[in-house]
Amino acid sequence: MTPRLVLVEDVYGVDFHKQLLTKLGYSKDMPRIERIPAKECNPALVRKVKAKLLRLGNPRDAKILVVLDTENQEPEHVKQRVLIHFRKDPHLNNRIQVVTVEPKHDTWLCIGLGLDPHQCKIIPEHLIARSRGLKSYSKEHLGKLARYMDPQKLAKQKDFKEYLEAIKWLTQDP
Repeated sequence: MTPRLVLVEDVYGVDFHKQLLTKLGYSKDMPRIERIPAKECNPALVRKVKAKLLRLGNPRDAKILVVLDTENQEPEHVKQRVLIHFRKDPHLNNRIQVVTVEPKHDTWLCIGLGLDPHQCKIIPEHLIARSRGLKSYSKEHLGKLARYMDPQKLAKQKDFKEYLEAIKWLTQDP
């Protein structure tokens, strides 16, 4: 079987994507989801990803999806900071996709919880805290509240559509 790996920015993103993929029907065919092993601009990224892939199977057959927040940067710029390292590797060059979340994962959580999409792109943490009766929002809420999301509410979001396409690519063999 093809080793499949989803890499996300932080530990809370791991739980978030597990919950999200389960809701999308991938619980039986769940790819391995881990925190990205180095900053996306770090040349050690490819070496560390290969080490992870060795534990999953043959790295030459691997498929990798990296999901990053744009943090209000140009999405293509964020993608290229990762892809530049993988292009140098003949085995992984065509086996990686990068998807960006605009501006951050908390936005998807906010929209998925049924809150106003426009406002979620500006102040997701505030809206989530207010709607859930929290004193304040912290990153740990990302994974904890994901189980209450409705992914269908994200269906109109361009970045989420790209994510769905990338997940489809990731889960198809070879």
